[in-house]
Amino acid sequence: MTEKHKAQTPDNVFKIGLFAANCSGGIAATNVKERWQPTWQNNLELAQMADEAGLEFMLPLGRWAGYGGESDHNGLSYETLIWAAGLLAATKNIMAFSTLHVAMINPVFAAKQMVTADHIGAGRFGLNIVCGWNAKEFGMMGIPLDDHDRRYELGQEWLDIVGKIWRENDPFDFDGTFFRLTGVQADPKPVSRPRPLVMNAGQSGPGLDFAVRNADYLFRGIQSLDTAKAETDRVKARSRALGRNVGVFTNAYCVCRPTVGEAEEFHHYYAVENANEEAVESMYVGRGIRDNQELSDEVKADIRLRMAGGNSAYPLIGDPDTITGKIRMLSEAGFAGIAMGLVNYLDEFPYFRDEVLPRLERAGLRRTEPEA
Repeated sequence: MTEKHKAQTPDNVFKIGLFAANCSGGIAATNVKERWQPTWQNNLELAQMADEAGLEFMLPLGRWAGYGGESDHNGLSYETLIWAAGLLAATKNIMAFSTLHVAMINPVFAAKQMVTADHIGAGRFGLNIVCGWNAKEFGMMGIPLDDHDRRYELGQEWLDIVGKIWRENDPFDFDGTFFRLTGVQADPKPVSRPRPLVMNAGQSGPGLDFAVRNADYLFRGIQSLDTAKAETDRVKARSRALGRNVGVFTNAYCVCRPTVGEAEEFHHYYAVENANEEAVESMYVGRGIRDNQELSDEVKADIRLRMAGGNSAYPLIGDPDTITGKIRMLSEAGFAGIAMGLVNYLDEFPYFRDEVLPRLERAGLRRTEPEA
C-alpha cells in the first residue's frame, strides 16, 4: 500500500480486497436469482462495509460488453474511473482501483483523471493496468486488437507517459511508436507517493516482463497450490533482479457457510446446476482454453468449473475454519493477498467479516489496528 495508506490502516501480512462489484454477476457466471446486482447504492453500501471491516481495496473489472447467456454475465457495468472516484469520496481508508484498458484511453487524459481520483481519496487511488485481450470490446471502440507483444509495447509507452506527467513540472515532448505528443504538462501531481499504486496481471512472456518492470502487485492465476510457491518465488526473483519488490496477488472466489456441506451445496447450485453456460463457453473459447493442447482434459474441466464459479479464480469453498486454512496456505505459498468475489457481496460478506476475519487475525495474517 502507499505510504499514505499505511498511515491509515494496518499493513496486514495478507491483504484482502473485493473484486468486480462494478459488474452484474461480479465474477460468478451464474443465472441464480441471488446473483449480484451492481446498483450504485449496492456498490456504495458494500464499499463502506468493506472500509469499516478494514479491507484494503475495491478492484473493478474493466468490462465494456457482457458474455451473453440468460443473465448476460457482466452485461451491466460501471466505468471504473468514475466508479473509483465515487467510492473514494464516500469512504475513509479503503483503496479504490480503476481498471484501465490502455489502448482505449489517451494517457494525458487518463493521467489527469487518475490524479483527480487520487486527490478525492487523499492518496487512496490505484491503477490496475490492462493491455487487452477481448477482440469484441476492442471492436466496439473501433480499435484493432494488436498482437500480444505489441499490446505490451503500447502499454509501456502509455505508462511511461503517465509516469512522466506525474513526476515532471516542465512541459515535455514524447516521440514513440504509438504516441507522439508535444508540450505535455499537467497539474496537480498525485497525493500518493511516489505515485498511485499499480497492479497488473501479465502472466507470461512480455506480459510478465511488463508486470515485474512496472507493477507494485502482480496478479497470478493458480492452477494448483502444489506449484504456486515455485511460481511466486520465480516472479519475486525476477523482480529482485530489477531492483524491485513486486508483491504477488491472486484472484479468488469465496463460498463460506457454517458447514463444508452447505458451502459445497451452494457452489454446486450456482456454478453447476445454474451456470450461465453460454457465458462460460465464451470465456472458455475466447481465452484460448478449449484449443490449448498443453492442457489435459481434467485441467480444462477444472478451469471451466472455475469460470462458472468465479471467472477462473481460485476457489475458497467451505466453513470458516476451512476458508481460513486455505488463505493461510495461499500466504505460505508466497501470495500477498487476494481480490475476492462472492455470488452476492452484500448478502455474503458480513458472514466472512464476522467469522473469517477474526480467525485470520488469530492466525497472525491480519490485525485490527495499525501498529503504534
